[in-house]
Amino acid sequence: MDTPAPSAAPSQPAPSATTPSATTPSPAWRALLAAPLALAAVVGLVLVAFGLPAVTAEPHDVPIGVAGPPAVAREVAASLEQRQPGALAVTAYPDEAALEDAIRNRQVYGGVALGAQGPTVLTASAGSVAVAQALNALGAGLAQQQGAPVPTRDVVALPADDPRGAGLAAALLPVVLGAVLPAVALGHLTRRRGLQVGGALVYSAVAGLAFAAVLHPLFGSLAGDYLAESAVLGATIGAGTLALLGLQWVAGRVGLALGAVTLLLVGNPLSGASTAPEFLATPWREIGQAMPPGAGSQLLRSVSFFDGAGSLTPWVVLAGWAAVGLLLLILPVGRRAPRPTAA
Repeated sequence: MDTPAPSAAPSQPAPSATTPSATTPSPAWRALLAAPLALAAVVGLVLVAFGLPAVTAEPHDVPIGVAGPPAVAREVAASLEQRQPGALAVTAYPDEAALEDAIRNRQVYGGVALGAQGPTVLTASAGSVAVAQALNALGAGLAQQQGAPVPTRDVVALPADDPRGAGLAAALLPVVLGAVLPAVALGHLTRRRGLQVGGALVYSAVAGLAFAAVLHPLFGSLAGDYLAESAVLGATIGAGTLALLGLQWVAGRVGLALGAVTLLLVGNPLSGASTAPEFLATPWREIGQAMPPGAGSQLLRSVSFFDGAGSLTPWVVLAGWAAVGLLLLILPVGRRAPRPTAA
């Protein structure tokens, strides 16, 4: 009986030319090395976006007034403009009452009233703490020149609970996030544009009431009508949310991401909320005031402290952003948001 022949040993596969060598990092290692660099770049970009406007801030054509006899007022105005070329935009007024009216109407931030008893510095810390401090320094310089104290009067002051306006400056970033996060959530929860718009409107109204409750009775940073302040905050949040929803409808996640980054890293730093829009150079000042963070911050000051003076332009800006978002959502063809993930 024949014995079966032994089976041949299996052949070893030849080493592949594409097999990574021991010295080549694997994809996991490459990702591990690239992630810290990417995160560092992002954090550096955020630092530049938020820090550069603050570090380079200086006054540009800040509107102030000089009240007194026409000849004397013009002479003082020319002297102030020559002291800091390009920093001040000085307007002459016939008397102190006219200058005070201009301050309350947000035509100027303050100024100097030349009376029979000497100069008086008028400020409006509710309009800008930074400009009020600069005017106080100007008054100290005048006092040193004439050898007598110069009185200072805050025509429209911030509340005593928040005399430095810290609450207003700190509230801007949460307001911007309050516009971005609901847009992300609504875009993932539903693809029905009607539900997205309805959800954005309801959320904006509730968020406005909540933000105003924190800033007004809790922080004491506001001094106007609570419902009017709620309307301003809700409109600021709603304008950003509707615009982001519209961008997501026409450009998908890319549009949403670009819109959110623009609001956070452009609109927020260029708002001038912590100083004044005039502390930013052209065209950054105009860009900041044409976006919801800048328009909303100035509108909140107008409504809360100045009886609505100077509020028309910010209202138009917010309405424009909301209208653009709604128009984008009306387009019949858009890149739909991803389907909701089943729980």
